[in-house]
Amino acid sequence: MSPNQFSFANPTATADNFFTFSAGDLKADSNLQEEQVTEPIPAPRVQPPVMDLRAVLPSTILDQIMAAGQIVFHAVGDTGGIVRAEPQLAVADAMAADLADKTYATGLPAFFFHLGDVVYYFGQEQYYPEQFYDPYRNYDAPIFAIPGNHDGVMYKNEAVSYSLEAFIDNFCAAAPTTGVSGFARTTMVQPGAYFVLTVPFVRFIGLYSNTGESVGVLSDSTIGNAQITFLQEQLAAALAARNSTPKGQAPEALILAVHHPPFTGASDHFPSASMLQAIDNCCQQADIWPDLVLSGHAHLYEHYTRTMKADGRQIPYIVAGNGGYYNLSTLKSNTSGKKPTPGKQTEPDGQGNTITLEQFNDTNFGFLRITASAGSLLVEALAVSQTTTTTSTTAPIPPPTVIDRFTVNLTSSVSSAAAAKPATSRKSSSITTKKSAGIKPGKTSAASSPKKQRP
Repeated sequence: MSPNQFSFANPTATADNFFTFSAGDLKADSNLQEEQVTEPIPAPRVQPPVMDLRAVLPSTILDQIMAAGQIVFHAVGDTGGIVRAEPQLAVADAMAADLADKTYATGLPAFFFHLGDVVYYFGQEQYYPEQFYDPYRNYDAPIFAIPGNHDGVMYKNEAVSYSLEAFIDNFCAAAPTTGVSGFARTTMVQPGAYFVLTVPFVRFIGLYSNTGESVGVLSDSTIGNAQITFLQEQLAAALAARNSTPKGQAPEALILAVHHPPFTGASDHFPSASMLQAIDNCCQQADIWPDLVLSGHAHLYEHYTRTMKADGRQIPYIVAGNGGYYNLSTLKSNTSGKKPTPGKQTEPDGQGNTITLEQFNDTNFGFLRITASAGSLLVEALAVSQTTTTTSTTAPIPPPTVIDRFTVNLTSSVSSAAAAKPATSRKSSSITTKKSAGIKPGKTSAASSPKKQRP
């Protein structure tokens, strides 16, 4: 398959003018009751479900990325602009603006990795034009995605053959085709709902945590164990790739993406302790851990550091579910009505490890901008203005504001934040948190106890 078959953005950029969604249909859909059961996962289209960025972008672009010595990409979840379009449009506009006037050498993002909940409320095909193709009509780069619970959840008598049918049609097609008439973006060709994506400097393992509104599930009697087997095999492959890294060359980063967050302090969502344990078991068996874990589901930004008791490794867990769903989550307050102070909220994770809340923001929509290079990951959380336009011409997009910024060190060096700890091996990424001038700590909460969910 030639990468030239793909198209991403409309030929001419247009301003936002799409604020009236299908109000009647949405009102009716909002009253439907989803079935709170796990749904069978469609089998991957190819085995193993592994793809490389070269399947989508031409080799000439990959060569430019390698010459630049870095790859930049966007990530965020929970973007579906149902009820109110402005937040999603503001985030999409800011991401598209981040592609302008850059080269790969100067930080041009190569793609967007979506963390799930592309379309609300039930992932219906009819809403893909409004919640996906129109908002990203000016985003001239590939969009990869893992499904969220709303992409797969079903209701009785829904007119689809299986859970995730629309997601599979738009993200896991056998070949790129026109996604929606009137928009240039073609369908993506991911090998399955869960898959591996390899890009320069990074290996992604994307998981599907199923349809629960409360917690994520990777396997059970309905789902089976295929996804767990996939995770075990792909962690082993990641370790083999790491071990084969030429001497003197930094190994690739390992990023794990899963929609339901292992940790969250959101007042209307749960952390997924059992799902985390299943992932941990696979990591322990394979003797490799992710350098970064990305999630959505809770509609806010949270940054946790998990310090492992076994060897002191530090793993950042990021919740970036503030991509456009209109109703932001708030962080839990304590019995005194106060929210935790970032950097000072630490608690056990139930497995003898320590969780530290580094930063949070529950008042702004935004997205992640991640830069991967030899030996490091730079993670920036950006908040956007909700300024949009309704004219026929584009207007300057207000630049986003940095609300969090930190570096994951992929070598054995000790970060300043962990200076008191002994030096760690390659398996232990160290983290340097950079508090940028003018950044105000968001309001966040640590993450272990269940909480009441939103309806």
